[in-house]
This record gives sequence, structure tokens and C-alpha cells, in this order.
Amino acid sequence: MPPDSRRAEREYLSRSQSAVWEQSKPFSPRGCDTLNESAALLHDFAVAMLTLQPHPEDLVLDLGAGGCWCSDLLARLNRSPIAVDISIDMLRAGRSRSGVAIRGVTADMESLPFQSAVFRSAVCLNALHHVPNIRSAVKEVARVLTDDGVALFSEPGEGHADEPMSSVAVKSYGVLEQSILLGPFMRDCHAAGFEEVSVLPLCYAIPGFAISSDQWDQWSLLANSKRPRRAMSKLGLAVMEFFGLGKKGPLFEETLAVSMVRALRQVVGRHPLVVARKTRPSAMVAERWRASMHVEIAGEVNRGAPISVEVKATNLGAAVWRPSSSSGIGYVSLGVQLLDPEGLLITRDYHRVLLPHVVVPGQDVTLLFHCPSPNEPGLYLLQFDFVSEGTTWFELAGSSTVSKPLRVR
Repeated sequence: MPPDSRRAEREYLSRSQSAVWEQSKPFSPRGCDTLNESAALLHDFAVAMLTLQPHPEDLVLDLGAGGCWCSDLLARLNRSPIAVDISIDMLRAGRSRSGVAIRGVTADMESLPFQSAVFRSAVCLNALHHVPNIRSAVKEVARVLTDDGVALFSEPGEGHADEPMSSVAVKSYGVLEQSILLGPFMRDCHAAGFEEVSVLPLCYAIPGFAISSDQWDQWSLLANSKRPRRAMSKLGLAVMEFFGLGKKGPLFEETLAVSMVRALRQVVGRHPLVVARKTRPSAMVAERWRASMHVEIAGEVNRGAPISVEVKATNLGAAVWRPSSSSGIGYVSLGVQLLDPEGLLITRDYHRVLLPHVVVPGQDVTLLFHCPSPNEPGLYLLQFDFVSEGTTWFELAGSSTVSKPLRVR
């Protein structure tokens, strides 16, 4: 370990003279080719967002933020990041980015200056391997997360410390370069208070597939096993192979499985993406936006007269319906859409009705209101659907709508 790696991290930007890259990251500065590195950064960010699914109202902890590229992208996605880095120079470079305002805090990851249970999600992309005491840092991350909080770590793994680039960084700048070994790191996460810890081995193709730390250990044993030992333990399969059945039967499947495990383990081990959750999620998770409705309307009105409407609805989804939002995103209201008699849309945002209070999953709400009638006489349909403003109509998430016929005299 370098004698004062923390000081080296604080001085890295001035020594490396890399401000242009830090302010452009993850995209290439003019006149530079960073295609491979930029693509890898954008991939890891995409996997992190698809995994964490941060709500617009959540504070997202961006750990080891550097030039705040991750916070920049989060802010452009209308999320609320807090960038944390040990180097104030890095944060200043990040705050000088154009387009969005970034909130930054200078802090050591081993001693975060936040109260406990403040953040619901945290992301750490290629930063933890610079921290001297990784176990302490992971404990701090667990401390500042809520009971249902989740953290995603993307770090260089096996062999990183011995790579030429790492050797140059240690020699020239005095920073710490470590290899994050997946098994010990996942055990550190468990020890820090994360109940469920998993690695995403197929994140380049299937982001939702994950394996636990115990399964990773089994993968490692299988990848390191030798074929003679496996063959001796499965004499029955060996007999099948003797009669020419092996390559088209179970032995072929076993050989293919071992080959895939070895290939995947090498890829995952060199750059693991680890998801650590404070609480194990329920096996049965309801759809986020789902409602049932019973609607009564006055089916015939004079032109220009208001339409009396009563809607009794139940929140059948996993999300809380909030009547307002500080960000202006994600609050729930009832939407009325105007359709022609065949069900073709005339006006999607025909009328909105605000909720009178918070509606938690399983709770009912009754809405009594007057809706304006169309200006032209004729036959219409009024379609009722809830909407998470700025996010989605419930129908697009699989919920059912209710349509009522209307005659305007």
C-alpha cells in the first residue's frame, strides 16, 4: 500500500492533469478515443439503474464520484444524487459540468458524514478498490442505507493490481490499486449487514440474473475441478460415454456446463458487479402500478354541462400513490381520456383529478368530481385510468381501464 494513498487521491487530479477527461466522462473529450472505456462505464451505469430502480424522490448516494459523471447522468434522468469523493478538486471539476446542478460532499468513504438510514440506494462504480479499508467502507455504506436499501458495486477484480496501468498509477501518483476478490468481498458485505448479496454474471446480456455468494463458491469449485475426478465420481456417465452416448447425452451437457462456468467465472471475476440488499426482497412482488376501479357517471348531458363522476378505486400495486411530489414526477392522479364511439383516442389529457390523500397498497379511495363535457354533440367514450405523472399511465404498465359511454345533446 502507498504510504499515504488518501493524500494521493486528493492530489490526483492536479498531478494527472486529467480535468478535461473528468469533465467529459463518460464521453470522449474532443480529439481523444475512449470508446472502450466509455462503453464500459455506460454499460455499468445502465446495469446499476436497471437494478437499483431509484425513484425520483429517493436520494441516491454516488460513492467515489470523482468528476461526478454518474451524478450528472442521474440528474439528467431527473433523479436526486449526492456525489461523495475524497478529493474536493474532483468535486469542483464535476460541479463545473454544464447542464445540471450537482450536490457534492467531500468525505472519506470509510467515514461518511451522514446520519444512518438516509439513502435508499447507493452506487459505487470503480472507486472502492482505491479505499484502504474496504470492510469499513462497506459497513459505512450499509449504515447510511435504509432498511430496504440496496447498493451496487462495480469494481476491477482478479489481476487488476498487477496490470501495467495499475503499476503506473501507483508509481506515478501514489494511489492505491487493489484487486477486488469476489468471494471475500461478498462475505464483507454480509458481515456489514447486507442480508442478500449477489453478483450479476450475465449483466452484459441478462441484467436480472444473479447468483449468491454460496453459489459463487460452488461455481469456483466447479470451474477448478478436473475432469478425471468428476468422471470417477460418475461412473454411470462414464459407462454411457464408453458406449458412445456421452457427447449427445448427459456428459455433453456436463462438459458444456463446465465450459460455460469456466468462461463466465473468468469474466465475472475480472470485473464483478455486486448487488447488496439490506433486506431480502419478497419472492412475490406485485406490479408497481396497478388499480381496480368502479366508475359511475351521468351518461347523458347537455352540451357545456358538467358531468358528475364517482370513482371508487383500490391500489392493487406495490407503489404508494402520492398526491404530490417535490420533483413534480411520480405523483398519482386520475386521468380522464376522451375517445370516439369506436374507442379511438381523441384527447388523452382530457381531464385530471388529484388524489385527496396518500393511498398505500391495498387501500381504497373515492373520488367525486365534475368533468367538462365535449363542445360538440354526439356519442363519446370517457376512459378512466390512473397516471404516475411523468412516468407512465397505469394501462401501459398492465393495469385495466374503465370506459363509460357518454351522449352529449
